[in-house]
Amino acid sequence: MADLREELVGALSRIYGMESIEAFAEFYQGELHVLQYLFLHSGERIYPSSISDALFVTRARVTAALSSLRRKGFVRMEIYENDRRRMTVSLTKDGVAFVREKQKNVMGHFDKLIKILGETDTKALIKIIHKCANASVNNHAGVGK
Repeated sequence: MADLREELVGALSRIYGMESIEAFAEFYQGELHVLQYLFLHSGERIYPSSISDALFVTRARVTAALSSLRRKGFVRMEIYENDRRRMTVSLTKDGVAFVREKQKNVMGHFDKLIKILGETDTKALIKIIHKCANASVNNHAGVGK
């Protein structure tokens, strides 16, 4: 069992260092995570607090990320008309272009990976990933019982 565990850990470590995985993981941390959320919810009224709640990030971290993104020209923040204490957040055209370019880069990496693996192995990998994700969800559900 220990040998198999070590082999699994080693294989996962190599995957984590892959360019495609690093590029994909970037969408789930820091400023790009905020930009991706705004991109996926464009057209909706979004408040900093809703970003914090949805991404499980502190309000202070969201505020810092939004300030930085505003300085870069990727987001605009507007005071809500009916309640001047509230602020809405949206992507600028530059923000949308930045996210799309990052997405294009990530999808290119995955297209290469799919080409290397082929359809059968890609589908098998997807099935295994789902099985791992479901096992993780099930394990977390039982915590504290």
